[in-house]
Amino acid sequence: MKTATTLVQSALKVFNLRLVRRNRFDRLCGVLDARITETGWLVRDIPAWYEPIVGEPGVNLALRDLIRPGDVCFDVGAFDGALAQVMARAAGPRGTVCAFEANPGMLAKLTNNCSANVLNTVHLTHAAVWHTTGEWVTMLIPPGVPAAATVTGTVDADTREMAIPTLALDDFAERHGLFPNVVKMDIEGAEFHALTGFKNTLARHKPHLVLEHRTHEMHALDFVRGLGYEVFDCSSYEDIHAATDFPANSSVRNVVCIHRDRLHETAYANRKARRLTQEFAGADLARPDATTCELQVRLPAGRYVAEIDLTADKDSTLAFEVSFDRLPRGKWHVVAWWFLANARDLPFHLPRETTVTLRVSQVEGPGAVRLDRLKLFAVDGVCPVPGLGEVL
Repeated sequence: MKTATTLVQSALKVFNLRLVRRNRFDRLCGVLDARITETGWLVRDIPAWYEPIVGEPGVNLALRDLIRPGDVCFDVGAFDGALAQVMARAAGPRGTVCAFEANPGMLAKLTNNCSANVLNTVHLTHAAVWHTTGEWVTMLIPPGVPAAATVTGTVDADTREMAIPTLALDDFAERHGLFPNVVKMDIEGAEFHALTGFKNTLARHKPHLVLEHRTHEMHALDFVRGLGYEVFDCSSYEDIHAATDFPANSSVRNVVCIHRDRLHETAYANRKARRLTQEFAGADLARPDATTCELQVRLPAGRYVAEIDLTADKDSTLAFEVSFDRLPRGKWHVVAWWFLANARDLPFHLPRETTVTLRVSQVEGPGAVRLDRLKLFAVDGVCPVPGLGEVL
């Protein structure tokens, strides 16, 4: 007979949630703050600090390529804190991560995740990062999709309902004397506003940027290129000069922006165009079960991109992951209509020759997935600094 706690934990696994027992100090703080609950449980829905974080594989890998111990980093659009954790572990105990989140519905989750994972080098700020400080903007949050919350524009100062205060990153950096080496920005189309409020720091300190970007809007990328930045796609490693350089039919891609004066400092100083190394038909992959296709292949050390062509019902949920050395290293887990447009390529890095497992599966939904082709590309010349053995 399962206990009530076991049943709850089993149910939460379906949504990648978990229960974390609050310690006595946490509960004492809760009593003093008049916010203690009867159960004494705190929900954490990102991996524990000692487990790998594998979501957003292109962004995840770029952050670990660029961040150095002791760095100041900005996480603009922190959402649930998963990538803030990646940044905090990469920057180490002497680093600082300033995490900005505008969506009021995410604040409790973000706070809980940072607290439960002991991210004591992460400083949280509730504000809409914008081109000015001290205005108010409204936020549109689609029902059931908090990750797609967007800022819709400024409102009168006396309008408080669903309004978020704005903050310019230049003002924040100057006030606190914190000038970042790496900035990750994912704010659903408000990147141009945020970057124009950051132009002094960009011009003076030239931080590395990792941006989520809508492929049909080039204002933000044109702005940073005008400041001397070079831009390439996080997943395909293709240079981006115009909207036509993004994959056909894509709507959202992540990009890396490195100032040309600092390119020599990074793992990308000698990056070459990707080249096709191996190609597999869907029939070449193993089928452990009716919903999964799997390939094991031995590869030499280096940076790779796995790219798949498949068909699936647009409302199904798909997973595409890479694992090696007994651990998952990168994973997409999204609805098929978004996956097919934006997430068919998955980058990963091998520190040495090893056997890699690539797996595509239908997690749920109608119909069946048909995998037509899997291609492996090598990206020569990408040389990240070897890690210290920490699980990120």
